[in-house]
Amino acid sequence: MDVYDLELKPGQGSSTGIWVNHHGDGVKSSLNAIRAGWHIYPDHYGDSHPHFYIDWTIDGFNETGCINMGCPGFVRANGAVITPGDVIHPASDVHGGHIQKITIKVIKDKTSGDWWVYYGFNTIPTGVGYFPRSLFTYLKEKANHVAFGAFVINDKTLPAPPMGSGSFPHGGHGRAASFTNLQFIDQDGNGIPITADLPKVVTAEKCHSITPIHHGECFYGGPGGCVK
Repeated sequence: MDVYDLELKPGQGSSTGIWVNHHGDGVKSSLNAIRAGWHIYPDHYGDSHPHFYIDWTIDGFNETGCINMGCPGFVRANGAVITPGDVIHPASDVHGGHIQKITIKVIKDKTSGDWWVYYGFNTIPTGVGYFPRSLFTYLKEKANHVAFGAFVINDKTLPAPPMGSGSFPHGGHGRAASFTNLQFIDQDGNGIPITADLPKVVTAEKCHSITPIHHGECFYGGPGGCVK
């Protein structure tokens, strides 16, 4: 996934990532989730730079879980190339310059049952740490839902912030943000390319959108500007 610098204000946030979930018994409070990717979140970091992030929950983000390592849960690997919360630098040039990409993988270890997070910056991803199997209820055994995409948040007094590069998906390479080399990882750790389109959810198409998947790639994003 491409990484971009965007100018956001306190009260706004913009996030891109992958989600590994188990929806439990169907009640929102039973949702188990792991999320990993990059986001810009001035209220949390005090800046408007892209940061590598992780978060998790076992109750639909009601009382459990946190961003990065703000609470007991995620275990960072010795010698990891990055720590959750670190700034990702440099970011992509939105005017047709060099594209900076991070690769994220979330894999359940067959032996321990722990959920490992892998990260790479313009390179093959390596393990940065894991969520222990014992942290979860339903994800302890398996996931039953995987998704990728982006979302934005904003106070009611502020417009929706930009997503991705800040350009609509039809901008294509060099302007619009993209997901590339999309794959499912099977229980043996083998990557299975995603070549067909998947269901999508777009809540405010006049502000942000996403293209169909084609050869394991799609474009997404938008300038924002919507007011609730």
